Amino acid sequence: MTIRIRVDVDGTPGSPIELPNDATVKDLKEAVNDMFESCPVENQEMAFNGRVLQDTTKLATCRVINNSEISIRILFTVVIVGKNRRYEVRAHENSYVGDLKQKLSEDYGLDITNMRLQMGPESYLRDDTLLWANRISSGTRVHIAEEYFAASDVPDKPDGLNRSDE
Repeated sequence: MTIRIRVDVDGTPGSPIELPNDATVKDLKEAVNDMFESCPVENQEMAFNGRVLQDTTKLATCRVINNSEISIRILFTVVIVGKNRRYEVRAHENSYVGDLKQKLSEDYGLDITNMRLQMGPESYLRDDTLLWANRISSGTRVHIAEEYFAASDVPDKPDGLNRSDE
């Protein structure tokens, strides 16, 4: 028996994909890679019912049924340059700047309490702005500010779409 799944890649609906009932999330990622040449398996993050799916999990275990829709976000690497080190963080275009900082804390153990990220001199990034609104994409270099500033020192003028604007 097979299961038919609809995929939505970064907001773009794709054609339905048919897989065996015992298929895993990785099997679906490989099928998506075959359908969309620009979607390598390692750059796909799949979500269903608000939960990110792990590669080894069977789709049936996630309660994916016939004609279910799975969302796929394309991940890319953002390079974050610190004082003495370079960090690589995986994100997608609808991640927030604050999500990058959270990843620095989770993946590298950095204290992000007063950390500020910036694109250039005097160009600080607000935590509540989306990466795409700051023109952050694959390979973009973001810098950890030499000095950390309190959130109250951030100018009120938004650099991009704020969470409160959604």
